[in-house]
Amino acid sequence: MKVQATQDTAVQAYVKLIRTAEALHVRVSRGLVPEGLTASQFSAMKVLRLHGSLPQRDIAKYLLQSGGNITLVVDNLERDGLAQRVRSTVDRRIVEVALTKKGEELFDRIYPSHLDRIRDAMSGLNSEELAELQALLESFGAAGSEHCTPVN
Repeated sequence: MKVQATQDTAVQAYVKLIRTAEALHVRVSRGLVPEGLTASQFSAMKVLRLHGSLPQRDIAKYLLQSGGNITLVVDNLERDGLAQRVRSTVDRRIVEVALTKKGEELFDRIYPSHLDRIRDAMSGLNSEELAELQALLESFGAAGSEHCTPVN
């Protein structure tokens, strides 16, 4: 079966949105490589820095990732001494993940330059265009659920 290019405007817009988002994500995340972090590790660290210790399932919800993927991410953060698993004192069935002091210090050190890379990546748009883009994304629900946090 030969697939033909579509003239469907919705499909074309979707493809451009996904390709652009992926290209921007790669561009911004490139700055994490010298720190030995993946984008997923950095995002998990951000969630933990903003919200404090959380069960892995909650981290997965925030990042819109599977539990299995978050397990691997946390395993690697723990291996590098950036996070630790701690059994809840309230409900011993729950294991929470927390950043270590080393993880907090690393995150706090690299977060400002990460934000600068995002600003640089988005610098092709002026403030009005950025506001319009944000409104468009919010208008069709791209902002996600209450558990979705921007990966910036």
